[in-house]
Amino acid sequence: VFTPNGDGTNDFFLGNGVMEGATNFNLSIWNRYGEKLFETGDFQEGWNGRKDNVGRKSEQGVFVVVVTFTGPRGEAFNLKGYATLIR
Repeated sequence: VFTPNGDGTNDFFLGNGVMEGATNFNLSIWNRYGEKLFETGDFQEGWNGRKDNVGRKSEQGVFVVVVTFTGPRGEAFNLKGYATLIR
């Protein structure tokens, strides 16, 4: 859950964990209609609840999160989950 309201607390949806040695990182956020709202190859960049981080504000709700990367030992990771946006 994140609350992008500009108060400086929990304003971005970010992954967590140690990414040292990982390559080919990709994070994408999708709405319930299958529209991609955000994508990044930088594990330190988070989603602020807007289309491409600059467009229209997304409505409160649940969004699909897809993360892929190659681990430091060459193993492929494909993780799927959910992010809840509260306004």
